[in-house]
Amino acid sequence: MSIENMLDEIAGQAKLFQLCTKDLMDQAKAIVRKDGFKEKLNKVYITGCGDSYFAGIATRDTFIRYAGVHTEVYQALEFSRYICNNGEVDDRAMVISVSSSGKVSRSVEALLRAKECGALSVAVTANSDGPLAKAAVETMAIHIPASVALVPGTQSYAASQLALTCIALALGEELGTISSNKAKETLEYLDRIGECMKKTVEANYELIGKYVDEYYDSIHLYHLLGGGPNVATANFGTMKLLEAAGFDSIPQGIEEWAHSQYFTTRPGVHNVTIVPMGESRDRAFEVMHAVRVMDGKVIAIAEEGDTEVWQHADMVWPICGLNNIKEEFSHFVYAIPLEILAAHLGNKGGEGGILKFAQKPWVKTENFQQIYGSKIVSLAERNGSK
Repeated sequence: MSIENMLDEIAGQAKLFQLCTKDLMDQAKAIVRKDGFKEKLNKVYITGCGDSYFAGIATRDTFIRYAGVHTEVYQALEFSRYICNNGEVDDRAMVISVSSSGKVSRSVEALLRAKECGALSVAVTANSDGPLAKAAVETMAIHIPASVALVPGTQSYAASQLALTCIALALGEELGTISSNKAKETLEYLDRIGECMKKTVEANYELIGKYVDEYYDSIHLYHLLGGGPNVATANFGTMKLLEAAGFDSIPQGIEEWAHSQYFTTRPGVHNVTIVPMGESRDRAFEVMHAVRVMDGKVIAIAEEGDTEVWQHADMVWPICGLNNIKEEFSHFVYAIPLEILAAHLGNKGGEGGILKFAQKPWVKTENFQQIYGSKIVSLAERNGSK
């Protein structure tokens, strides 16, 4: 993995909105317009593993706000082995399983079991012929450019979030929760988010590179904090630091940090707090003050013109090109500085997590066996073995 390849992958996210949104929206409308579906729908479940799971967490509030449907998000094992077994999943539910590769065993199992429960099972995947699509009643195909090298996925994460957002908007329009004009306005707003992503990449590449050059040898640990949809951003950022740099970090909700990682904050611990305009903003400022009390480094990700945040942070990684970003869509762009951080750390350290795939191929073999080769057990098989 080269830093250039990863940065190309990061920058490519901005194009997804123009390239994919219309197609994804057309697919979403076709799925939610199934005869008799809207009359009985009472719940949406979103499930997946890793980045796909985080895409569900990021868009949960969009489903609630724009579709008006009770929505729950579960890691795939929790959903398939526990939620599907408690009698709650039935023909009144839509279950969306997200996997860009379309091959993740637990995500396939989750959708298979959901279908056995009678739910409308929907695969969101870039692999329309893969096991996930074959387990689904409906498939939403996401189309992302092929990576030029083995790099941590960023475009796949953005595309999965966009696909889920389109389902939420299509569902809201079909159920009458939002008007056609509101859906159209929201899609136009997402185009502006795409431009914001492009400018944010440009603003942060050198800035974060200089930060890594200055502090690399003294960084012991990162705490990545977010609230609401950006709990997902903190978790996703942690994944990229692991994959690109083999660098451990702790993702945490803003509130929970005060009850936990506060006690392990010390010099060498860098706290990156995601601070959009939104509900957790005031709490973020209180937590950033506490980081200083504990002698940690305070870094904020915030809008470029947000002068208030500078009163609480040692440095700010700016979100550029759009003011007062709607919090329910902030997760698209607030992940970018963390992606760039991962790229620079990987470039500096030279031994990123997925680099071991090239250096030690048996590590890749075992990893792929864990993710793609795990045994899938249907509900029928499970109940038959009792």
